[in-house]
Amino acid sequence: MTEPARFFGTDGIRDLAGEGRLTDGGVRRIGRALAQFALEQAGAGAVRAVIARDPRPSGAGIVAELAGRMAAEGLEVIDAGVLPSPALAWMTAVGDFQLGLAISASHNAPPYNGIKPFLADGRKLSIAEEEDVEARIAALDEGRAGAAPSLDEGAAERYADQAAAVLGEAGDVAGLRLVVDLSAGAASTTAARALDALGVDAAFLHPAGERPINEACGTENPEAWLAAVASGNVDGGLAFDGDADRVLVADEAGGLLDGDDLLAILATDAHARGGVPAHAVVSTVMANLGLEEYLAGLGVTLERTKVGDRHVAERMRALGAAIGGEPAGHVVLPRPDAGGTLIGDGLVAGVCVLQAARRLGTPLSALRGLRARRPQTLINVRMQERKPLDAWPAFQDAWKLQEERLAGSGRFVIRYSGTEPLLRIMAEGRDEALVADAVEALAQVARQEAERK
Repeated sequence: MTEPARFFGTDGIRDLAGEGRLTDGGVRRIGRALAQFALEQAGAGAVRAVIARDPRPSGAGIVAELAGRMAAEGLEVIDAGVLPSPALAWMTAVGDFQLGLAISASHNAPPYNGIKPFLADGRKLSIAEEEDVEARIAALDEGRAGAAPSLDEGAAERYADQAAAVLGEAGDVAGLRLVVDLSAGAASTTAARALDALGVDAAFLHPAGERPINEACGTENPEAWLAAVASGNVDGGLAFDGDADRVLVADEAGGLLDGDDLLAILATDAHARGGVPAHAVVSTVMANLGLEEYLAGLGVTLERTKVGDRHVAERMRALGAAIGGEPAGHVVLPRPDAGGTLIGDGLVAGVCVLQAARRLGTPLSALRGLRARRPQTLINVRMQERKPLDAWPAFQDAWKLQEERLAGSGRFVIRYSGTEPLLRIMAEGRDEALVADAVEALAQVARQEAERK
């Protein structure tokens, strides 16, 4: 299979393991390109890199290929084993490493994998930096392998302990009873240790090794977790995705709180304690209109960005905002022990929401009702190719017609997935039936195009 020219998507490099961008040759070239990029960024200094992964079977092989090529380019490479991707952001932010690579496909199904780079200040690459790395990938051969990485077998414990220490200074959650879904993923190495240190009484579902990562569990498939919360006589629950940068929360009755709800709770808490920094919360074009309406009542603006927590963090830095995230459960917050670096960490965000609820003295079920849930419909259509929307007259005509039908009472967000061959068609408004009909009409046009290929 020919390897694609474009490697980076919405969040790092992602593909079916062993295929497309992640063939063995592709991974080797990526390793060399990232190493050379990091060396250039460091100038005359040495570069230490840390690599960690989620529990997917393909992860260990990708780590070995990357580490060998990076070592051959002159980097000191540390293998931290199975670790949430936010830990890589933190490890680079505190200055121990100049490059961090999280090997994970996040919430995607087990056959996928990916490479998420973090730079010395704990941030993800900008578009321009991704283009720089991609140009290097295109120009390089596979090179030769260098030394195997050094193993750091205590990284998960140290990260869990540090997260607990920082969270413990921010508020009290001792005594809470939770059901926690680990998504058979990377949170399996850190969540129990951190929550125990905070005094949380947690029952854990779906640890790594029990089943394939993300399969019928976690943020993408929360049904079993929500049922366990509803029947468990507990205070609520947390669910992570495969690399634990996303979190969803359950209230005490098993009701689901998504990323919009979490942002509303955090903003309410900040407002009660003196004000929301920059009078702004940052989310993406996918945020529900109900969140925007609720924040406006607090005197807070909802700033929307492109999909991707990187774009959320960039806008937060520009505004000086301290609350941001995405409906799917990315919540981006400043990490005080890393100079305020903005990190999307599912465990940290989930605990911060629980702390906010305790300070507000309000059950999660009541906080779930803070913001209205305006009707929103999303249909994903699997396409054979990414046909440019502006060069697709039939789709443009259908889109214009549906916008006229909504008559200013709703909005569309239509985009291609950054990680899968999907056209995502979303609309929201105040008339549920009209919104659903509009999305289905556009999806039908897309399906007809896909079937012709």
